[in-house]
Amino acid sequence: MVYDKYNFIEWRWFVMEFAKIEQAKQFSEERFTKIDMLKTRKSVAFLLNFLPGQHMKSHSHPNRELYLLVIDGTGTIIIDGEEKVVSVGDVIYCESDEMIGFTNTSDEKVTIYATMTKIAQ
Repeated sequence: MVYDKYNFIEWRWFVMEFAKIEQAKQFSEERFTKIDMLKTRKSVAFLLNFLPGQHMKSHSHPNRELYLLVIDGTGTIIIDGEEKVVSVGDVIYCESDEMIGFTNTSDEKVTIYATMTKIAQ
């Protein structure tokens, strides 16, 4: 506990976690990989890793918002049936009711950093 001249100031403990992106770049010949890096009660940070030709079928994340950052490669993202080519540096936002999919349409590996957070209903 800390006291200043006039008031009691409560201690606040902060827990900070770290993860290395390079350690989560794990690929499989079988299918794309989703590697969780950090998790809390309300959010998760993870990597999606795709070898050439690998596909993630369209799906939604009810009551969650999703941010994606392409950190390696190029591919095609599908949001509510609309296709768009994305590449390194592109940031994508998806609302909870949007359907999202992805296909690695290139000859190189693709890695996408993502954060997903629960939103109030």
